[in-house]
Amino acid sequence: MDQKEVLLEQMITCHEQKNWFVPLTVALEGVSADQAMWKEGDSNSIWEIVNHLTFWNERYLKFFKGGPLPQGKVVNDDTFDLSKVNDSNKEWVAAVSHLCNIMSEWIAVVKESDQDKLYSIAHIESGTSWSSMIANFNTHNAYHIGQIVQIRKIQGIWDSSAGVN
Repeated sequence: MDQKEVLLEQMITCHEQKNWFVPLTVALEGVSADQAMWKEGDSNSIWEIVNHLTFWNERYLKFFKGGPLPQGKVVNDDTFDLSKVNDSNKEWVAAVSHLCNIMSEWIAVVKESDQDKLYSIAHIESGTSWSSMIANFNTHNAYHIGQIVQIRKIQGIWDSSAGVN
């Protein structure tokens, strides 16, 4: 298995295929807008995590596809922002769909990319390759998927038959 195949397997596992952990689609299945907005203490809500994942995955997908990386400092806490969100189920479904579409598009563009693209430098200052960036994104996505499952467990809305006790 080459590096591209490993990255794709990780992406697919994070997005929609059960493996050692549940994918995003399973972690979010059946969550209502009210449940997605729920939070305990100063932890993030499921919806805030979805916004955060959408921000970072979309930002770097555009850059990977040849668009410019927006300039300016990003305040990571701001990527969780819900200030422009109401708690309607329609808006929640749209937010989940948007993130899933971004993750599907990542899979498609990596499938279409050649090894030269994956080994090319993504971040000039650090010298980080695209393959390293994508591997880190996969780890980042998996981390937050675990948070979503944990929040659901705290809420009492997680069915352990979905894959995690």
